[in-house]
Amino acid sequence: MDETIQETSKICLNCKEWISSSIASYCQNCGACIKSEKQSFLDNSSTGKNNWWIWLVFTVIFIIGWQVVGSLPLVGVCWLLKIIRVAGYSCSLEKLVITGPSKAPNFLLMHTAFLIGAASFYFFLKILHNKNLLKVLTQRIRFDYKRSLFGLSIFFLFAVIPLAATLLTDSSELKLRGDIPDLLLITLIALIFVPIQAGLEEAFFRGYLLQGFSLLFKSRVLILIITSLLFAFLHLMNPEPWSYGVGTYLISVFLVGMFMGLITLIDGGIELAVGIHIANNLWVHLIVGLEGSAIPSSSLFIATNQNLDMVPTIIFSMSQYTLLTLVFAFKYKWFEKLKKYAPL
Repeated sequence: MDETIQETSKICLNCKEWISSSIASYCQNCGACIKSEKQSFLDNSSTGKNNWWIWLVFTVIFIIGWQVVGSLPLVGVCWLLKIIRVAGYSCSLEKLVITGPSKAPNFLLMHTAFLIGAASFYFFLKILHNKNLLKVLTQRIRFDYKRSLFGLSIFFLFAVIPLAATLLTDSSELKLRGDIPDLLLITLIALIFVPIQAGLEEAFFRGYLLQGFSLLFKSRVLILIITSLLFAFLHLMNPEPWSYGVGTYLISVFLVGMFMGLITLIDGGIELAVGIHIANNLWVHLIVGLEGSAIPSSSLFIATNQNLDMVPTIIFSMSQYTLLTLVFAFKYKWFEKLKKYAPL
């Protein structure tokens, strides 16, 4: 049974070792729980088993389950299509992309990795950490789906306005695909699997890792930077950075990670971040896609501009994230909350 101790100094009263983080609700050395009057999203990290090696083992096993085991269905189908063509479909084992009359089979199989990843996340979180999944996702007593829906809706509103402006002024940057039957089929798949994909990434980066690093570091800014850098570098596995420019792409994804992490810390859960992530992925898959996308789809439009200029991209991203933050701040009364918030 975990022993509850009072935090009277920077030294754990259970093991007599120094506690490196004032945010932590447990001792990173012996695992004893520290009773705190202030409860926050990061305080949830104190639940369950929190030895440093458990966090490391979980991360390694989860990534293997997600990226390696999760890709086996696609690899298996690719091997079969390499031997025999079925209904006009073929697959490149080098790129692991199924091509043929429809993009739907490839789209479905690529998303099974996230389904397997989500299952491994839940299973090993319970087996290794003995943690409640809800505690990793939010500080609330239940996951607030209304928050996710609001975040999704606001993102779509912010995305529709520049799309309409582009179509009315310079539509040369967009090309209409016109493959409506395939788009409808992919839409059905996306509505099921994209929430799993977005939820898994947010649960890991803005839930598990944010809480994990809060046990090591006092500064929330440092925690945001570390998790955002990991989020950005993971996306180097995608083909987009090599097509649009590694530097600009990494900065863009890093800013996304910082924004998602910031609203998670302020709001006390990943609900808003999940909603925005779902909306972003649905937009790319179904509305405006990119050539050479990591997960090819039959989006309504495809962007013809292959260049991402760093300065305009950063300015646009920062402006968008600032407006979104202000909307959320007024909606959920963050300004009142920040008055009582601990320094970053």
